[in-house]
Amino acid sequence: MNEIIDNEFGAVKNFLSKYKNVLMIVVLLIILSIGLFALNSYNKKVMNEEAAVIYNEWLNTTSLENKEQEKIDSLYSDLTDNYASTGYAMMAMLSKGADLATKGDFDKSIAVFTNLQEISSGFGGNDFFNKISRISLSRIYIEIGKYDDALSQLSVYSESSANAYIHELIGDIFAAKQEVEKSIEQYMLADEKYDDQQSKSIIAMKIADLES
Repeated sequence: MNEIIDNEFGAVKNFLSKYKNVLMIVVLLIILSIGLFALNSYNKKVMNEEAAVIYNEWLNTTSLENKEQEKIDSLYSDLTDNYASTGYAMMAMLSKGADLATKGDFDKSIAVFTNLQEISSGFGGNDFFNKISRISLSRIYIEIGKYDDALSQLSVYSESSANAYIHELIGDIFAAKQEVEKSIEQYMLADEKYDDQQSKSIIAMKIADLES
């Protein structure tokens, strides 16, 4: 029994001796990875805290009766230039883009929403803000008659991943392009996914208008 234990211990000892340098590198890499993860988490926490302060100040400044436009612009630039990856910057861009669209300044609104879409895309992005930016861009393009651009914003969503509103919006685009069959197809998909009766009624009216 002792001989078996001695043999096993010797085998382990030989393995450790043979691969000592490799094991040391692996351990160092694990420690380094943990350290980098902790540092990244800390930096994100600090960045979010700083962004929150700027965002709140920007929000408060924009709500004042006597607005200081220079200060508003400066805070917005600071937030979107230096803290673009934070949710606070994305909320500011969403608000800014919507405000510009409401005022009819579509070119600037498109620029803001395009920036938001790019920032929120890809690995480490934000699916919620990416979807909202695409929907917002699509609605603006419909408004100014750029239907193919409107459609391209929503082409990333498959029929299974798209929600009811996106199907409805695609249906609106095809209706504007007078592609009736495609429009009705999208409206039917929207109807299947909507849960509330009011939305279903609106879809039914849109289909009826196309069929009349």
